Amino acid sequence: MTDSTVRFGLLCSMFEAMGRDRSAVKKRNRFRTFLERVYTGRDYFSAIRLILPSLDRERGTYGLKESALAAALVDALAISKDSEDALRLINWRKGGARTGANVGNFALVAADILQRRQGSASGGLTIREVNDALDQLSLREGRYWVCSGWVLLLREAIFLAINCAFLLSLEGL
Repeated sequence: MTDSTVRFGLLCSMFEAMGRDRSAVKKRNRFRTFLERVYTGRDYFSAIRLILPSLDRERGTYGLKESALAAALVDALAISKDSEDALRLINWRKGGARTGANVGNFALVAADILQRRQGSASGGLTIREVNDALDQLSLREGRYWVCSGWVLLLREAIFLAINCAFLLSLEGL
């Protein structure tokens, strides 16, 4: 398989499984198994770019902080700025009666909101498509471009992939 055929959801599933593993040995074995079974050749650079974004010198940073990403998500999802979900995104650090258990963790707050709004239907993004979208996000400046880049990912991704993409993009902050 190549990056143009390997589904991003498969990589996200590996991340989820690794998150449940306690020992570093199990995590390494799971990662090694992923590379050996999914990639028939040795061309897994695109997957490594997503797994280790801080070491990727080809892609710049996204120039976003959580607050800017929250505002862009509110725009991308076309939700009212006064809605409960928008306020949860914008005030993700603040606790309160309705903020939930994920207070202080932007990726989890955003994933919780997206799960309820997006559902879990698979869009089938490939690793190459996710990398291309993240490359475009890193090249563009301004909220309009960030918003349009996230709209693309939101329309095509499933909840697990969205959560994974948030964690990857925040890694580059």
